[in-house]
Amino acid sequence: MVVIRGRNRGRGARAGAAARRAPSAGGTPTVPAAAGRWLFTGGDGRLTAYATSAAGPVRWTETAHGTFDGPYTTEAPGWAGPLSLASSREGYVYFAGLRVPEDGGLPSVVVSTQYQTGRPLADWYDLGVPRPSGEEGAVADAVAAGPVVVVNQVSGSVHVLVSLPRTGILRRSRTGEGRWGRWKRVTDRPYAGEFTAAMPTGGPLEVLAVGHEGSVDRWAGAGGGRFELRDRFGTSVVDGTPTALETARKRATYIWRHSGDDSLVAWRAGDGGSGRLLPLGGAGGRGRPGVTRAPVGGHDCTVLAQTGAHGAVEVAAHVTGSEEYGTWWAPVGDPGTPLVAPQPGVDGAGRVVVAALDGTGALVLTRQDPTQDGLAFGPWNREGTHAPSAAGRHG
Repeated sequence: MVVIRGRNRGRGARAGAAARRAPSAGGTPTVPAAAGRWLFTGGDGRLTAYATSAAGPVRWTETAHGTFDGPYTTEAPGWAGPLSLASSREGYVYFAGLRVPEDGGLPSVVVSTQYQTGRPLADWYDLGVPRPSGEEGAVADAVAAGPVVVVNQVSGSVHVLVSLPRTGILRRSRTGEGRWGRWKRVTDRPYAGEFTAAMPTGGPLEVLAVGHEGSVDRWAGAGGGRFELRDRFGTSVVDGTPTALETARKRATYIWRHSGDDSLVAWRAGDGGSGRLLPLGGAGGRGRPGVTRAPVGGHDCTVLAQTGAHGAVEVAAHVTGSEEYGTWWAPVGDPGTPLVAPQPGVDGAGRVVVAALDGTGALVLTRQDPTQDGLAFGPWNREGTHAPSAAGRHG
């Protein structure tokens, strides 16, 4: 069993001062709506937290002293969000969002990359309005869900997926050498709710989508650019809560909130048969859970974070792949203000970190206290200098 403790004492000297600073230009930062993760560790071990705003993506970057600079806004003309993110084994962070053309019309999908912690994003690349290629008379739909970014950790290829209300789920892929292909079909039917995607190491690209009749479908790549429906099962899913995590080679685990009591459940494909739902607790919680893998007490653990039933940030951990042995939730201290969308990560020193945003759009963060047994956390601190927006400024 993993012990989780939070400390109420001392929110830190920086907490009150940071809360009084004005938010960055471009509006209050909000957590990326299409992203399962928004806190990443770069190749140099520094953390970067990302959000979105009316003007474009926003980021806070950890300094050599462990504090954070930001938020800095990278302005994107016509930015419509939402922002989706994924990282590669080298620490590159890939961005995708929607942009409305100046003359109106349907939004197009735009992508960019940050190759080094704290440095500017590459120029935005327009993938166009999604529509199936090679299909005569195909009509473009407005994007209903997504875009979602997935990275192949072996080849370095990047996949951007969207869900269209009449067409279904499409993808457009970039090779490891940087060449983009055309929009191609993943599913042969449209889906009503959001979807999530994963590409576990050594395995194909997978998509988990919620259907119109309460069914959940898992599609997986079958070679030659084709996808097959591998699983279909009935369950209740709260829209906007599914997320995915690689939990073993060639295996992804999907987590979402069940509408019966708003608790979290996990599901992964079975060996030679249908998978099964695994209860994770956290009843009464809200929003998409944050999830990551981290070493805790010498064990490979899955760490989850959520906004609990009473509004506090709660964390749970279990040995990865062993949900059936139980998951225990515990509050993580008192940050002094309501927080949203808590996201766990791992810093350069190997400590578990939980980040969240407060009502002003400020980044609030707590780190694991290695002097304590189990998974104990230190005080919450508000981070960042609320520097003015600067197009392309990430120095």
